Amino acid sequence: MTPPAATAPSVVIFDLGEVLATPPDLYASLAACLPHRPEALETAYWAHRDAYDRGGTAHAFWSSVLADLGIPATPGVIADLVHIDTQAWTTVRPDAMSLLAALSDSGIRVGILSNATLEMATAARATPWGDYVTDWFFSCELRLAKPDAAIYHHVTNELALPAESILFIDDRRANVNSALDAGWNAHLWTSGPDTAGLLTDLGLLQPV
Repeated sequence: MTPPAATAPSVVIFDLGEVLATPPDLYASLAACLPHRPEALETAYWAHRDAYDRGGTAHAFWSSVLADLGIPATPGVIADLVHIDTQAWTTVRPDAMSLLAALSDSGIRVGILSNATLEMATAARATPWGDYVTDWFFSCELRLAKPDAAIYHHVTNELALPAESILFIDDRRANVNSALDAGWNAHLWTSGPDTAGLLTDLGLLQPV
């Protein structure tokens, strides 16, 4: 599948997790809050994540994860897990911060489209890098999630732009393919330098 014909992008939309934010040792950090370090934490985490990203509560999510691990879901433990999880997914890498700043300084419209929790949506908007973002789209608020076709059509309508003028960067092939199906100019994220090179080739950033 190939991107649509070249059109000057009117907005650059990024995924958040694993594109701008790459949490180091997330599961080890979460497990450190628990009575023991369950190796199954990552499996339990993703087994229940979709409902949380679509607007579910932190209590419901972490209670389900902890139940899978045979660990009591106390308020204190849940609060600690929510804090670690939220901070991890909303702390962007230095190269990502520089990229967002460069786009913003060039007058480029920047958006975020992320499968994310309500806590993440609130935290992201309050970050220093949030000042560079003009358009926010979170699955938890829309009750839609990538790669559902409906979320891309919703964003297109909200932006009031031609679909082909929306440049989208995501690390999951299914999300990129759905964006392409919606008419977006979508690309698979591989690295910060590769993304910077793409944006430079498109004339959105000045060559270094």
